[in-house]
Parts: sequence; C-alpha cells; structure tokens
Amino acid sequence: MTIYAQKSRIVFQARVRFGGAMVRVGYVVGTLWLKRKAGHARLVRTESFGRLGYGLHFRLTRPSDVDAGLRRLMREAYRLAVQGPERTGRA
Repeated sequence: MTIYAQKSRIVFQARVRFGGAMVRVGYVVGTLWLKRKAGHARLVRTESFGRLGYGLHFRLTRPSDVDAGLRRLMREAYRLAVQGPERTGRA
C-alpha cells in the first residue's frame, strides 16, 4: 500500500486508489471505493461511478467511530484495490 499526502487530503492506494481522508475542524471525512453499495451508520453520502463502483463518504469525530462494520468496509476496499480493476471483471 502507498499513502500519498497531498495538499488537502491523504490518499491510500494499492494497485488502484481505494480510500482517502480529509481533515476538517472537529472531524475527518473519509472515503472508500467499493464495487457495491453498502450501508453503515457513519456514511453520509454514496456516490455512483457507474460500472466502476461506488464512493462511500463517512465522517469520524472520535477514534471509537471506527467500529467493526466500518473496519470491514475498509478491509473490503483494500482487498479490491490489491486485485486491481482488471481482476474484478471491469475496467
């Protein structure tokens, strides 16, 4: 995994980018890329990328906000990114 610190965000990438984070006053906005829609209490928005999948946007205000369900989504996004888009059957 590679982590890129950019001007306004941090990006997490394996073969493809699968997550990111932006620090705001009082909270962190996180994003994950998945091939499917997913539900979780912390999700504030789901963005469709068409056949490429979905961007999940969540908000964290304290470390305990990262619960077991959110950790599962993070692991799923990482596993998908390690495979790369060519191995998921879609470009």
